[in-house]
Amino acid sequence: MEKQNTIKSGQGRYNTSEEAKKVVWIRSAGHCELCGSDLTHDYRVGVPMKWGEVAHILPASPKGPRGRSDHDDEKAQSLTNDCSNLMLLCPGCHDKIDRDSEGYPENDLSGLHQAYIERIRLAATTPDNGRAIPVIVQSQHFATNNDIPVRDLLMAMSAEGLTAFDYPVKHTFKAPGPRGRDHIYWQMVKDDIQHELINQLNRRGGSFGDSPALAVVGLADIPALIQLGQAIGDRSNRMLFSFNREHGLQWPDQSAKPPDFQYGAAPEGDGPVALVLSISAEIPFRDVFTALPNARIAHFSIPEPSYMMVKNRRVIHAFRDALQKRLSHLEAQVPGNLNVFAAIPAALAIEFGALLTTEHQHPYVIFDRDKSNQNQFRPTLYLNSSAPEA
Repeated sequence: MEKQNTIKSGQGRYNTSEEAKKVVWIRSAGHCELCGSDLTHDYRVGVPMKWGEVAHILPASPKGPRGRSDHDDEKAQSLTNDCSNLMLLCPGCHDKIDRDSEGYPENDLSGLHQAYIERIRLAATTPDNGRAIPVIVQSQHFATNNDIPVRDLLMAMSAEGLTAFDYPVKHTFKAPGPRGRDHIYWQMVKDDIQHELINQLNRRGGSFGDSPALAVVGLADIPALIQLGQAIGDRSNRMLFSFNREHGLQWPDQSAKPPDFQYGAAPEGDGPVALVLSISAEIPFRDVFTALPNARIAHFSIPEPSYMMVKNRRVIHAFRDALQKRLSHLEAQVPGNLNVFAAIPAALAIEFGALLTTEHQHPYVIFDRDKSNQNQFRPTLYLNSSAPEA
């Protein structure tokens, strides 16, 4: 057995025992106590990896960072295996607190450490109905960086009394090829969702509808998010979060009332029916007619379309309830495809897709703007329907 509490040659520093280090890793749940990084998983290659460091609040030697005048050999030795004096940190945070010991004094670090351990205890004793698998789905072809940090979702969940069940699932779609977002790209997105993302969720949480729930945020093309919602399913116990640049994943206004959802029915006739969702922006009807001549437009909108309209989760529920009635009526009237032209926030796109899984098995064709073709709409996603042969 390795000898414990020996002074390192030439450094005057006491070694922390392997047993104490194991306890620190367990009590800290394998995460950095300051930045929250998962220290058991290498996200670069997607494999398990132990890369954290056990750090001392009061140093392992008389002359280390935060050492006081009475911090002699005896005290350093007595504290080197004291878990209340030990934190689990990532290498960056470890280096930061030791280089700037005045900025990270003993009392501050001790308080942060104890608060962190209490949060871990709370999470460990939270019943299943207070847990959820964090899920982030995003694209990487936007002009600006749209990465959603896992920590932001975990903080948003915590604000609503949810704790994470298992590792977060973060899935980024591959970038479009040289031909842009063509049918090959959309098939790749569909395969990604159905075979990679859903398989991950099945391995972690069993069948959907069981606990734990899913805490989901998406930032991608509307058709991709609709496909995500349909794959998750309407029977899933899901909590959707909405991202915006000003508030991140925090709700802008918890007390705000949902907007009034307005509906204009499609006129009588023989042309194809287009369901136009003008929620985040107004879709000009001329753009719909360009993509779908002789279309009969059913218009679902709000008085002032805006990307910022999802101010709280009640807005998502109100959108779902209002649209559900209209879909049932349209499906009863239209024997063929319902063609959807949507300008809606990401959370509503996911909810719309989830809606098309149980009661609504009608064939849908989702149109999206093609930036390589004068930003005109074209069909991209076929739900409960087969794409026409090329």
